[in-house]
Amino acid sequence: MVDIASLTEIIVSYVAIYFILTVALNIKAGLTGIPDFGHAMFFAIGGIVVANLAARIAAAFVASQIGVSPGEAAHLVIADNTATMVKVNAALATRPILDVMLIIFSLVAALILGGLLGWLASYPALRLRGDYLAIMLLTASEGLRILLMYTKPVMGATPTVGLTTPQLFKFADNPGLWSTVFVALLAVIVFIYAERFHNSPSGRLFRAVRDDEESAEAVGKDIAKVRRDSMIIGSALAAVAGVAYSFSPWIAGSSIAAQSIFDRVQWTFFPWALMILGGMGSNKGISIATIIVGASIIGPINIYKNDIAEALHVTRFGFDTGSFANALQLILIALLILLVLFFRPKGIIPEPPSYTLKPKELREMVKKVVERRPTEEVAGGSS
Repeated sequence: MVDIASLTEIIVSYVAIYFILTVALNIKAGLTGIPDFGHAMFFAIGGIVVANLAARIAAAFVASQIGVSPGEAAHLVIADNTATMVKVNAALATRPILDVMLIIFSLVAALILGGLLGWLASYPALRLRGDYLAIMLLTASEGLRILLMYTKPVMGATPTVGLTTPQLFKFADNPGLWSTVFVALLAVIVFIYAERFHNSPSGRLFRAVRDDEESAEAVGKDIAKVRRDSMIIGSALAAVAGVAYSFSPWIAGSSIAAQSIFDRVQWTFFPWALMILGGMGSNKGISIATIIVGASIIGPINIYKNDIAEALHVTRFGFDTGSFANALQLILIALLILLVLFFRPKGIIPEPPSYTLKPKELREMVKKVVERRPTEEVAGGSS
């Protein structure tokens, strides 16, 4: 029997996380034209912040409750991860103020580290264009994944199993609901920021560079600075999506593994697909696409893909049930992309124009100009 409440929370969590991640990509690719195919590495930074830095800090704060010194507790988070985090999470259940502090720390640290990594990645973006830049960022993402996977102080001795994350909502009666509200609130804040940024002078400048770099440079704009700022902002927001993912027991499952947080399909391909579906440069289009795909494909199929494959009797057609179930999301999203591109090539909601003035103020200004013109024409004619 389907638990509607749990399914709803899972879908909302997926939608919120993918919306934040896709908006982050949209700032780089949609507004500035940087083909970031290494988006997963910035998302992974948020996961590492929670499972490593925040976990060490949490262990140090509750060290007295688990019977060790703060330094030893922080060390045991990596050296004896599972047993230590079980004790830490039990202690966190009675420390709601510490929970709030860890949430704030994780978000700030993710913004800083994600932005720093974006700044480092921006240097190739200043010199490369098109396919060369896309391949370079994809290669950098894979290189960082391999490096961190086998770096014990970062991902532990068993990176494929991963690190247990702090469970920061255990003080509540319903931790899953609180985590869902948290990621949904983050998504709302990111949407408001992205919409304001789209209509800001910086947003217009980003699009001007995307549309015609030579013209923007001809009027004195610093193209290198624009591309660097785009990488920093988009990468920092992608790291925030990684934090939201790590805090969600529905999605992350209370642990972070190198293979899961660096997954190219989940955290690079899906955001690109959602941005294309919604409309490149369109935050509203991305929100609609994320809701549609998250509620109909990403969320439910992640849960029921094996049941769906069995119900379709795919073995009769020569398909392996497990392989078909794993490919089902990709098949459906690919079909959806083809349909949208055929009927709406610019996406569900194409990129809107930006206004220096609010629409109401702009209409009033135009009305005044129209009302003034007949008077000016009469005065000109009488003279």
